[in-house]
Amino acid sequence: MKIYDLTRLITPDIMVWPGTPKPHIGEGSTLERDGFRETRLDIFSHVGTHMDAPAHMLEGAPALDELPVNTFWGSAWVLDASKAEPGSAIGPEALEGFPGADFLLVSTGWELYWNKPEYFGNFPHLAPETVRRALELGVRGIGVDTMGIDPMTDLNYTNHFIMFSAGRVVIENLCNLAPIRGQVVNFAALPLKFENSDGAPVRAVAEVPD
Repeated sequence: MKIYDLTRLITPDIMVWPGTPKPHIGEGSTLERDGFRETRLDIFSHVGTHMDAPAHMLEGAPALDELPVNTFWGSAWVLDASKAEPGSAIGPEALEGFPGADFLLVSTGWELYWNKPEYFGNFPHLAPETVRRALELGVRGIGVDTMGIDPMTDLNYTNHFIMFSAGRVVIENLCNLAPIRGQVVNFAALPLKFENSDGAPVRAVAEVPD
């Protein structure tokens, strides 16, 4: 089997949602002073490769720490959306070949713009009817290789609300999906477990069986 790391490295200069402070990764304890190292982290909950909980936008909806741990792993189908035009809405016909999986991961190729201004731009995205169709097909979460499941221009966060109203999770800023496009893989995106977590960084990985 082969394991793919689908996770962005968190650094002090990592790209963040416009207006979000960048993380501070500072010195806590040191070998010289304390005999051991500890790092102090000051980070917003939706930085880097991260998972959104329904509580991110819905009052009274579950936070990540309230969801069962089997929410965070299962099978995943990697949709090859690499031919989608910038700014285009990927329609439900893209799911006609859906083989059945717990997660839908959307590989647009937009991850190539990481650390460039274009990353915040006109990326392809799922149309709302595609998100609804994915839910009808039984997915427990949708992951994307872009800044968000909604286009930057959608200030109503339509796709987020469709997912959250169904009690589902969203994973954003995935990477390294290109080698596994079109495949069904074993997938895990394990969030930090902290109280009332509206979202959290995850370590996302895919396993391709032999």
